[in-house]
Amino acid sequence: MKFIKIFPVIVALLCGTSLFGQSQAELLNGIKTSNMAVVETFLKEKIDFCIFEDQQFLPKSVAMKKMKEFLDKNKPVSIEVMHNGNSKDKSSQYKVAKLVTSQGSFRIFIYAEGEIRSGSVKEIRIDKF
Repeated sequence: MKFIKIFPVIVALLCGTSLFGQSQAELLNGIKTSNMAVVETFLKEKIDFCIFEDQQFLPKSVAMKKMKEFLDKNKPVSIEVMHNGNSKDKSSQYKVAKLVTSQGSFRIFIYAEGEIRSGSVKEIRIDKF
C-alpha cells in the first residue's frame, strides 16, 4: 500500500529531472541553431551580456539582437559543455561551453539564479577560445 503512495512521487521526480536536463540542452541547442526565440525564454528581463570586452547590462531583447548578429557572422557548427557547477547553497548555476563556428571557436559562459530554466539566466559572456 505504501508503494502505491510513493510511486507517483518517484515518477514525478524522475520526470522532473529529465525535464530539467532537457531544458539546459534546449538552451544550448537554441544557441547552436541560432534560435533566439528559444534562447530568449531562458533570460531574465535584463542581463549582463558580454561579447569579448564589450560588457553591458541590457534588456533581453537587445542582448538577443547582439547575440543574433554574432551568430550570423559566426555560423555555429557545434556546442559542447566543458564545465558546469552550482554555488554551495544552490542559489546559482553556471555552464561553460565551447562553441565551434565557421570563424573559429568561442567560450560561452552562462550564469543563472538557481537552476538554468525559463527566466533564470542573468549573464552570458562570449570570448575567444
